[in-house]
Parts: sequence; C-alpha cells; structure tokens
Amino acid sequence: MSGSEGHKRAAGLSGMVAALPGLHWLNHARYALMDRLYRSRPAEGQAEVVEALSRRRDGALALTIAYNVPEAVALLADSMARFAPGTPLLVCDNSTEPEARRALAAIAADKGLYYLALPPAPFVRVRTARSHAAAANWVFHNVLRKVKPRVFALLDHDLVLLKPTDLSALVARQPVYGLQRWSSRVKAWYLWPGFSVYDGSLVAKPLDFGPDRLLGTDTGGRNWHALFRKLDVSGFAWPHARSVRVPSPDGSENATGWSEPKMLLDAWLHVGGASYRGGETALAEIRRAFDADPDGLFARLRDDAPTP
Repeated sequence: MSGSEGHKRAAGLSGMVAALPGLHWLNHARYALMDRLYRSRPAEGQAEVVEALSRRRDGALALTIAYNVPEAVALLADSMARFAPGTPLLVCDNSTEPEARRALAAIAADKGLYYLALPPAPFVRVRTARSHAAAANWVFHNVLRKVKPRVFALLDHDLVLLKPTDLSALVARQPVYGLQRWSSRVKAWYLWPGFSVYDGSLVAKPLDFGPDRLLGTDTGGRNWHALFRKLDVSGFAWPHARSVRVPSPDGSENATGWSEPKMLLDAWLHVGGASYRGGETALAEIRRAFDADPDGLFARLRDDAPTP
C-alpha cells in the first residue's frame, strides 16, 4: 500500500469513527475543550478595543470574521459607512496570511474600524467550519460578553450593504433575526453566522457557534441546543432572500453584462466565495458596480430567473 493510500484510508476511518452517534459526547467535549483553551489566548490590543466599545453601547455592534481578503472587508466597510453610518464595525482578523493581516489592520486604521488580530486557533484546520466557529466563539467570550452591546450582528466579510439599514430595529420585537438554515438530519434550525442579529441580552446565554456533526449542522449549529430550540418563532420576521444578478458598470465583464447569481438578504448582497479561487473576480466586479452607482445599485439588481 502506498503512503498516500494509507493516509486516505486512515482519514476515511477517522471520519467514520468521528461520525458515530455514540461518540457525539466525546466530540462535543473535545471541541469545548479546544474552544476553552483557544479563548484563553489574548489578542494584542484586546483590552483597549473592549474598553472603547464599552463606551458606545447605545446601538448595534457589527462584527465580521475576516479571512485573507482585505478587499472584501474594505467594501463591507464602505457600504456600511454609506448606509449604516452609526453602526461600528469590528474586524476580527482570522487570516492565515501575514500580508493579509497587515493589509486588514491598515484598512481598519484608515476607515476608522475597530480591529483585533485573533490568535491562531490550535488543532483547527484552515478553511473549515471549525476555524470560523472557533473565531466566533473567541469573540463572543472575549468581546461581546464584556462589552454587552444592546444588539450585535455577525456579518460575513463579503457582504455588501445596498440600502439604509437599522440593525437594532430587526430585533426590536424578537430576540434574533437572520438567515435560517436547517439540519440535514433532524428537525433543527440555526442562523447562518454570515448574517445574524441578536438582542444583546443573549450574551448571557451559553451560545456556541460551532457545527454539530450529529445534528448535521454547519457553523452556528450548536446554538440549536443553546438557544433556538427554546424559541417560539411563530410570529418572527425573517429576511427576504432572493437570487440576483449584479449589472456590470460597462457590460464588458461577460457576454451578458451581468454577474453570476448572488444571494440578496434584505439589502445585504453576498458576494460569496471571496476567500476561494474565482471569488476575487466576483468581488472586483461588484466593487466596480458599487463605486459606479452606490445609491442606485439596489434598484438595478435583476432577479435571477432560471433559464427554460
């Protein structure tokens, strides 16, 4: 047996063992221990950021887990400065590339954003749900629980806001708001951490943004046990989600002059895949469209109708 075949067989066996329902408690305990160890690691400037945010608790606090794409955070910040100017944005830098961290720190300084370079998470592979979850849990315990904002929102780093928005209003009559996702195995739901808003009182809850293998949920799925299963959501409002195409400023990027389909949640456009191959092109196209007509771009989006 070759070395590569042996590694593949070992990886497959490891995955099968990890997926056994009887070991769910062991996986949970292992992830809980790793998160606890990780969130005990300080970030440079952490105390100063917490102190500064604690002085402005009157509104919503938005935070984004940044990952190796400074241009995405720059566009998110510019769109929020235009359409949600009173909402502070905290950049939680989970990047693995040193040059990306330097660029993100410079963007935050230039645009007046709050910035924290998160410590590397131990025993977590990059580009996985666990990496994003570990970062979100670190921020929850080290920032949100100390700042105690009235409202907090988790935003994907490649979202773009296209209309005036009041995040606090979204949870004025309900404790949570965001894009619901459902388990692939059982009747359980959770909120996508890329767009979710929470009443600040929920920092007292044992929220956990990790995925849950037994439930069949991705990042944020463990909050089903911590919060969502206890909520009566019969009267809740949820985002208006649709698939749209973005017009190219000059129509030259592709044959039709429109982008590939993108998800629109209320007024938040999701570029999608900015951290992966091909995502940079989509991000650059939407940046050009935004810069060309930021106030009129929302009205020019075209619903993505399936071709017959």
